Amino acid sequence: MRPRHRSLQAGLPTIAAAAPSLRPALRALAAALLAALLAACGKGNLDDAQQQAIATLGKQLPAPYRDGLVVESVHRHGGDLVLVIRSPDITRAMANARPEVFDALRDDEQQAMRELCEDPALAPVYATGGGVRRRFVDADGAMFFEATLKASDCSSP
Repeated sequence: MRPRHRSLQAGLPTIAAAAPSLRPALRALAAALLAALLAACGKGNLDDAQQQAIATLGKQLPAPYRDGLVVESVHRHGGDLVLVIRSPDITRAMANARPEVFDALRDDEQQAMRELCEDPALAPVYATGGGVRRRFVDADGAMFFEATLKASDCSSP
């Protein structure tokens, strides 16, 4: 028995069937467009979160930190926000003369980074995969060291 109605699409070739050589190019184009859209969406979210955090934190700066140090500024560096903390009295040369003191300070500051997980201004940055660094510099801007915090460091245990 023959079917009573013939499908409208039966016998009509699709674009891909009509031009088999276009299949790989169409797939590559679709994959490239999808990858670009996904990258743009993710980057936009992190960029927006960073800009929002910079605006919020920037209103409070400069601010005293501890032991005479000053949180001077905040800026973006790739996926991280960088808090620049200046020591107005200690130079890089002084730090080089007492490396054991600065090693202990670096370790202490790295442990203290977890307190930033509780900062509500930084929560959107962590949620979009960004991190935070505290960059310690002398009066001339020479870096002593950095302490870092990744978004994954703030996830609940």
